[in-house]
Amino acid sequence: MIYTNFREIDKAGRIVISKDIRRHLNIQAGDVLQINADDECITIRKAEEKCVFCNSLENLTAFEGRHICAECLEKLKTR
Repeated sequence: MIYTNFREIDKAGRIVISKDIRRHLNIQAGDVLQINADDECITIRKAEEKCVFCNSLENLTAFEGRHICAECLEKLKTR
């Protein structure tokens, strides 16, 4: 199923993603979205792999079904 919405960008540059689309993609408050742009198109997708502590998307290590970035992993090692 394809979901199509038309939304106006507000003065702060924000758009609202409809409840139907959020439900379909299982997007919750606090989830990280990856936004890509080329010459003619903006793509927004849910970023599945993110650090459970800081939401970083870089230098991730998987641990028991979750991801931890290198910086947070180092912090955990020193505790």
